[in-house]
Amino acid sequence: MPRAWEQKEALLEQQHNQLEQGLEDLIAGGSEPSHLPQMMHLIQKLKLHLRLEERWLSEAGCLCQGHRLSHQELLGSIEQQLPQCLNHGGLRLNLLMDVQQWFYQHRHGADAIAYARAKATQLVKQ
Repeated sequence: MPRAWEQKEALLEQQHNQLEQGLEDLIAGGSEPSHLPQMMHLIQKLKLHLRLEERWLSEAGCLCQGHRLSHQELLGSIEQQLPQCLNHGGLRLNLLMDVQQWFYQHRHGADAIAYARAKATQLVKQ
């Protein structure tokens, strides 16, 4: 497990890239029912990523309540929409595009700010 923030950030960014690519691949594949297992796997990976990110940002003293709330709102929205999406390709596609939009905005907004704070906090401690 990485100890320095730079190592943690690199791993989180690698996960971001993988999640973004997974979303792009699923969206490009349209609403095919055969993609449902990949979608469920991607959602599980997203949940794990958000938990790890929260843990590491909290350890760095850089996880604000709004950031955590944003994660909870996304996961709540997914859980609410998922049952209807299971048998409806168009709804699955809409959900994936909504998650993709949220993820892009969150990565370049709240995450970017929190990661910069964590990096600055580590520099001050050195």
